[in-house]
Amino acid sequence: MKVTRRMLREFYSHHFSIHPLLRVIGLKGFANREFGFEILENDGGERFVRNISFRTPSDLVAYLADTGPKSAYVGAMFEPPPSPGVSITKLKWLGRELVFDLDLTDYDDVRTCGKGKEHVCPKCWRIAQDAITFVVETLEEDFGFEKIVVVFSGRRGFHVWVLDEVTKTFDEETREVIVNYISPENPQSAIIPLRWKQRALKIIGRRFIAPQMRQLIPYLPRLDKRVTIDLNRLLRMPGSVHGATGRLCTIVKDPQEFYPDDAPTITEILGYD
Repeated sequence: MKVTRRMLREFYSHHFSIHPLLRVIGLKGFANREFGFEILENDGGERFVRNISFRTPSDLVAYLADTGPKSAYVGAMFEPPPSPGVSITKLKWLGRELVFDLDLTDYDDVRTCGKGKEHVCPKCWRIAQDAITFVVETLEEDFGFEKIVVVFSGRRGFHVWVLDEVTKTFDEETREVIVNYISPENPQSAIIPLRWKQRALKIIGRRFIAPQMRQLIPYLPRLDKRVTIDLNRLLRMPGSVHGATGRLCTIVKDPQEFYPDDAPTITEILGYD
C-alpha cells in the first residue's frame, strides 16, 4: 500500500513517539538542531526543505502532525538556530554526533540470493548484520566509545550514532580518520592492527570454514564515508516513517537478532493491514 500524506498525518498525530529521537540527540541544544523534511504536495509532487529548527520537541511533533512529511531528517546544532531562507553555511556550527551509515545495496556485487538489489532476505541481510557488528565492536574496543546506538534506517541498512559527548565537536579530519580506520579503502595494502584483523576473522569469518583475510574483504564494512565526514549531513530521524517502505526508523537492541520485518510499518500501526 502506498504511503499517503493523510496516513502520515494520522500517524504523526496519534501514534508517533518522540522518544527514539530524544534518545540519540537529547534535549540539550534541541532548539539549535537543524531538521529537514521531504514534503508531499497536493498535486502528487514532492519538495525537500531544510534549515528548520524547533523551540521544543512539542513544536516538532505539531509540525509533523500538520505536514505529514514523507521523510524526516535531523542534523547538527547551529547558532543562531536554523531558519528557512538562511543557509546553514552562514551559521556557527556547534556540534553533531559521530554517525555512520551502512546500506546493503553497497554489497550488491557479493549478494548471492539472486533476487535483485531491491530484495532483502535472511541470507543477504546477514552481510549487513555482521558488518555493523564489526563497526560497533571497533568503536567500543579500539576507540573506547561507550554510548552507541544502532538504528535501522527503515529500508536496507543501519545507522550508528556515537553519543559520547567528546565526539560532538570532532572536526571533519578526525571523523575521516575514524571512518577510514573502520573501513579502509584497500584493506589488503593498508596497515591494519592485529586486533582489527582478529575481529574481522571472528565476526565476518564465521561464514567460512577456514577463514582467511582475503576471503573477508568483500564483506568488510562498506560505509558511506560522506555521511560520517560531512558536518552538515542530515540523517533519517529515529522514530520517523521511511516514506518509500512505510517502515519505522527503529532503534535496534541487537543487530544480530534484528531483521527488517521486525520494524513496524505505518499500515500495521494504523490498522490498515
